[in-house]
Formats: sequence, C-alpha cells, structure tokens
Amino acid sequence: MKRTPIMAAATAVLSLFCSCDRELPAELKHKPAGKILIVCYSESANKNTLTAAKWIQANVGGDLAEIKMAKPYSSGYRQVLKESKHHLDNGIKPDILPIGQDPADYDIIFIGSPVWYGTFAPPVGTFLARNDLAGKTVAPFCTHGGGGAGHFYDDLVQAVPGAKLLPGLTLRGSNVVERTLGRGTKEKVSPGEVVRWLNEIF
Repeated sequence: MKRTPIMAAATAVLSLFCSCDRELPAELKHKPAGKILIVCYSESANKNTLTAAKWIQANVGGDLAEIKMAKPYSSGYRQVLKESKHHLDNGIKPDILPIGQDPADYDIIFIGSPVWYGTFAPPVGTFLARNDLAGKTVAPFCTHGGGGAGHFYDDLVQAVPGAKLLPGLTLRGSNVVERTLGRGTKEKVSPGEVVRWLNEIF
C-alpha cells in the first residue's frame, strides 16, 4: 500500500527508546477532555503492553480493559509466534472475550498491542473488527522486542476508518520491564516517556 502524505501525518510515530539527553516531564500538563477507555492486549509473561497501559491510566484516568482470547495461545514463545502467524497469514480473527466496556460510550480510546510480524496482534484485530470507532479519537501505543513498530500504524489507519488517529507511542518491551523492576536509569523507557507523549498529543 502506498503511503500518502496524509497517512504519514496521521500515523506519525513518536519512537521513544532513549531519553539520555532530554529532561523528562514530571506531570501531565492537562488531562484530555472526554470519556477515556484504554484497551490493550498483552501476551508475554512480563505484560509489557499492559504495564504501558497502566502508566497511561495513571496519568489520564479512564477505564482500562484487557483483551483476552476465548482460547488463549499455547504456552511457549515459539508456539505463540507460530499460531499468531497462522492467524495473520490467513486473515483469521481469533475469538475474544467481552472486555466489559462498550467503546461506543467513550470519546477517547487508547489501543495498545505488542508488535508481531510488523503489525498488531490478531486479538487486537478482532477487537477492531467488532467495534466501529468512527468519530472517536484513537491514541495507539505498541511494544516490541527490537524490531520497531513495522507497519503497525499504517495497518491501524485501515482498521479504524473514520476515527481521528493521533501520533502513536512505540516502546521497546524489555525496557518497560527493566524500568518496572527498578533497573537502569536514563537509557530505559520510563513513565516519564509516556507523560511526554501525552503532553505532545493532547
């Protein structure tokens, strides 16, 4: 798919891997107006994406809902990748459990996912296919193991037609975990990176 200037602007990514020479903000300048829902899928035992979602909620409030599969992927990283690739290659949208909230009731929806094979995880695709987010403000965020965001944001444009898509936040998953464990300082992703992102998009 050819990327147009409009799509490029809509899917601009704030890649926040390192804050070595930048002072991180301590707090949010102002809370975004509207009812907020934070939706994420987090597969790994470390729960990188869920951790990032909790950092967001700590700043903007709102409701947090975790996407869960009706039949979870098998245990074991390699098997998870194998099963998820089968879903992606064949356009399969695995069944998910109700998240407990109706996105139609919200104004701003944060959507978070790990990056698998360059895009969002199949359960997130199921959620997006089941919910019409036209007219909503969508703030995406993702975690990855070193390969970056891939075409995550471009694919999201296609999955949320009619929504106002804000610039996204890309975090390296291992750094999220290291920070929550109290390891590392400036070279690690921190809640301050989330605050910076929120201050820039709202």
